[in-house]
Amino acid sequence: MMFESRNPATGQVIKTYPSLTTGEIDKKLDLAWKAWKTWSNTKFAERTALLSRMAELLEARVETYAQLIVMEMGKPIGEAQAEVKKAASGCRHFAEAGEDYLKPMAIPGLNAKVVYESTGPVFGIMPWNLPFWQVLRFFVPLAMVGNTVLVKHAETVQGCAAALEQLVRDAGGPEGLYVNFPITREAVPAVIADARVRSLTVTGSIPVGRLIAQIAGQHGKKAVLELGGSDPFLVFEDANLDKAVAMGVLSRYSNNAQSCIAAKRFYVAESIADKYIAAFVEKAKSLKVGDPMKTDTQLGPLARADIRTNTERQVTAAKGLGAKLLTGGASIDGPGYYYAPTVMTGLPGNAPLAQEEFFGPVALMSTFKTEQEAIDLANSTDYGLAATVWSGDTDRAARVAGKIEAGAVFINDFVRSDPRAPFGGVKGSGFGRELGALGARELTNAKLIFTGG
Repeated sequence: MMFESRNPATGQVIKTYPSLTTGEIDKKLDLAWKAWKTWSNTKFAERTALLSRMAELLEARVETYAQLIVMEMGKPIGEAQAEVKKAASGCRHFAEAGEDYLKPMAIPGLNAKVVYESTGPVFGIMPWNLPFWQVLRFFVPLAMVGNTVLVKHAETVQGCAAALEQLVRDAGGPEGLYVNFPITREAVPAVIADARVRSLTVTGSIPVGRLIAQIAGQHGKKAVLELGGSDPFLVFEDANLDKAVAMGVLSRYSNNAQSCIAAKRFYVAESIADKYIAAFVEKAKSLKVGDPMKTDTQLGPLARADIRTNTERQVTAAKGLGAKLLTGGASIDGPGYYYAPTVMTGLPGNAPLAQEEFFGPVALMSTFKTEQEAIDLANSTDYGLAATVWSGDTDRAARVAGKIEAGAVFINDFVRSDPRAPFGGVKGSGFGRELGALGARELTNAKLIFTGG
């Protein structure tokens, strides 16, 4: 099978890449297994030195990698540059903080400690929307602890996939530490079952993630699942309105509105709703849509034709259920997969668009009367990745944050990931954590060593 890399701004095929044959899959699995036997026994300082060299290369190659990201998934060039720089900061952070994250934990009252050890090759299934950061945020802490990885990157960003493997080799990583693993979906179950794969990490949709977790469970293998989000954005009447509008638009439309962790459902106190929504609509309408290679572009194309088609379907269905368009609501004529920045209001809470994760430039506006209603609305979907609370009353904001079912809640700021902080969700958004101290320890063997006598 051939995978196509296609430019979302033009719809033209850039290059095709072959998937691995059964024999090639076996060789790659063996490569990762043998590399783990060696890499896990290297000195910790050698492993963190690799991460530092990766950071240096990422910073030196910002323009090259950013242009590759734009070509394959369509985000504006400035955001692509920021993604590469963020990946570099992640490498440098774990190189500096990794030893502290993985230091043995003494157990009070016992002559014992817990040490964190590598477990073996990790199979990663990755999406296309953050093709560098998404992969490196799981690879870096795993490599630091001594694991190796096999990465099934998204079919549409195979140029990025190959570049990542080469990046690790150029930084001095041994062959087999990072294995680019372009396999078909049909080959996935057998790879999960293979004894040379010790654990998994998956970023994708709820149905796919749960199916993979089921297969992993059948073979007794741990999995980290990040299965998307439909993040609520709560604005109380005492919020800093201008900042809440600016940050709301940024959170909704950045990365071409194709982020798991991003504001999607906006709930605004009735007393300020008209003012907030009007300001939001004007700012959304002012976004510059265009060629993602141009530095002044703020919203580029959606990554694939089917994503735009699905956005069209979701918006049409919402209108049929009574939702009102305040701006946008249509594809943009011309080449590429462009869709206008869209704001909708009046959508019933049980409507599919209000319950599904959507990867399109659509913001859903609703209102609330009471604090409890805001909390109930925030918790009204199967997702629980992140949420935002805007209020000038810090006690209330903290109280509301404590009642929202999510892996992270941001107060008076927009949702995002950070190398220093754990990232992951609850409910349908999955389980397990990446990044920070928790992420560094997630796919390790937390081994108890007890000394008698």
